[in-house]
Amino acid sequence: MATLQKIRNNAGLLVSIVIGMALIAFILGDLLKAGGSMFGASRTDVAEIAGTSVSIQNFQQKIDENVENYKRNYGESSLDQATMQNVQEQTWEQVIREYVMLDEFDELGVQVSGDELFDMVQGNNIHPQIMQIPIFINQETSQFDRNLVIQFLKSLELDPSGANLSLWTSFEKGLAQEQLNTKYNTLIQKGLFITSAQAKSETIKKNTKINFDYIVVPYNTVADSVISFTEAEVAKYYNKNSSKYEQDEECEINYVTFPVIASQEDDAQTRKLVAELIPEFKTIENFEQFINLNSDAKFDGKYFSKEELPILIASIFEAENGTIVGPYKEENAYKIAKVVNTANIPDSVEARHILISPDQIGMEAAVALGDSLLNVVENGGNFAELAKKFSADGSAQEGGSLGWFTEGAMVKPFNDACFLGQKGDIVSVQSQFGIHVIEVLNQAATTEKVQVAILTRHIEASSKTFQNTYAAASKFGGSNRTYDEFMDAAEKKKLNPRYAKFGKNDKQVANLESPRPMIRWAFKVAEGDVSEIFEFGDVYVVAAIKKLYEEGTAPLENVKVDIEREIKKLKKAEYLVSKIEAAKSGAATLQTVANALSTDVRESVNADFSAYQIPGLGFEPEVQGVIASLPKEQISNPVEGNRGVYLVQVKNVVEPAENIDFNRERSFLSTSISSRVRYEVYNAIKEASDINDNRSTFY
Repeated sequence: MATLQKIRNNAGLLVSIVIGMALIAFILGDLLKAGGSMFGASRTDVAEIAGTSVSIQNFQQKIDENVENYKRNYGESSLDQATMQNVQEQTWEQVIREYVMLDEFDELGVQVSGDELFDMVQGNNIHPQIMQIPIFINQETSQFDRNLVIQFLKSLELDPSGANLSLWTSFEKGLAQEQLNTKYNTLIQKGLFITSAQAKSETIKKNTKINFDYIVVPYNTVADSVISFTEAEVAKYYNKNSSKYEQDEECEINYVTFPVIASQEDDAQTRKLVAELIPEFKTIENFEQFINLNSDAKFDGKYFSKEELPILIASIFEAENGTIVGPYKEENAYKIAKVVNTANIPDSVEARHILISPDQIGMEAAVALGDSLLNVVENGGNFAELAKKFSADGSAQEGGSLGWFTEGAMVKPFNDACFLGQKGDIVSVQSQFGIHVIEVLNQAATTEKVQVAILTRHIEASSKTFQNTYAAASKFGGSNRTYDEFMDAAEKKKLNPRYAKFGKNDKQVANLESPRPMIRWAFKVAEGDVSEIFEFGDVYVVAAIKKLYEEGTAPLENVKVDIEREIKKLKKAEYLVSKIEAAKSGAATLQTVANALSTDVRESVNADFSAYQIPGLGFEPEVQGVIASLPKEQISNPVEGNRGVYLVQVKNVVEPAENIDFNRERSFLSTSISSRVRYEVYNAIKEASDINDNRSTFY
């Protein structure tokens, strides 16, 4: 009772302590979390670049602007996954460049004026990016048209929302940024030059050829049992060469897939659905509309010879119009086919046309112009000259000639006019490209063909099949919650666990569709954790963390095998150097040393100082350095190379001609330096900037 009373008396104190501890825990938790809100980068920052925070809102806005500009410039309504990822990466590089170069531009006073930007967009010095935008290409001339730019800019004023103007302003800002970069790079390029002494030195190096003899004793001729080393030596090597073992933040996983595959029940259900459409398919008059509404493949309308028909329905060639064959199974679909028409069709046709595009003048005006041109041609007008003048097609310069082509090579309205018409026909048809004025110049021999309307239904997994597959994946993942359990169960069930290694900003994992959710998960959990179920397209995935690598120097245990391999090489080199020095002692010739070492003397011809490799030796920079300064006929000391330990002896040095032209080398070196400025200067500034990339948290 006394204890209980004490608790009651001190209840207020206990409550205060509990609240205080909770508050401390909250604060410490916030401090210790990566990206905590009190210290370090804000959780809403996608990056910190050169000391400046970049919020996710600002970064996403730039992505959205670039996406909209891409759609506008290339006439796309949406972007596929690969293009979207490219735009995101380009935006990231754009943001980095903008932030890391800002101080450089300000310090040097590099600017782009309003007049200069005007000149780049619509003046006399149009920027190449503007000239490549499709909407600014004249359809008649296929050339850039500045008037189209001016028309476009005027149209921006008519947009009451101002959204298009905002996007264009962002695009112009990007042009200005690129112009700033160009000016900055030009400043540096103008400050770099190649002296006569440099040009002469490089020319001599490239044109001096050395012939030498050598012997090599490869490292792999020394057995591992001959050498030994201690754990202390391994640790010493690691500490001395720790910069070699810098690693990015990466993750190794194993994962199993549960693909959703249509069942026998799904197969039977698809066949049933197709069969149920036969009665209506028999009687329907507008078969093209019926197929387009009920089939997974649009109506083709092609005429088939007997040899071109699928084997499963080849018998349909002899059938009467209206005959239906099926359902029959072809690849992963059930189909029914109906004979629509039989006709004598030419194997190929020669034609020419004039294409009137509605993009510039509108459809109504295009139709009117097409009718007018048709009338002119029918009354004896020069078709070729009219095509050169009015056609928006690439064949215009050839007088509209399309040469010979087979059925199906052209869009359907064009195709039907050529293959169902007669030689000499002059007609006008409309397609998705515009109005075509067509003249059928010639037709090859005709063949009896049949037009078949084919209705297709792909065999797809039902919701029940999806649920069953999900249940199997869920059972596996839920029952195996550690890496070891995961791998054991996968092996027992023969699920063939796959391996992947990736960084936190990677976008791809093998053949998985859009696997970013799994990549983001992997860097938020602990080693050995097993995921919940991921759905990537028609595949369910369960993953387990095999290994997590922190950014920085890899732990000794992770690189110990590599270090031991390097130490073995060093120890073998020491062993071979001692052995070769003993053989060389008192030897008058290289051949004498070779005999003592039971090896051969080899020859290398036309080695030079500028080449990346030595003829016969490959990449051996240590050897290359020795022969560059070794007196003729002198046998070198042992040289530790990549493959083994060498002894070399220079036999002959071929000097370049005295009257050799150094200007060519100067020009080459100047071009090389100029081309490297653009990326090397920026990369140097970028590496010197502190960039904290948090994109993986959001994307």
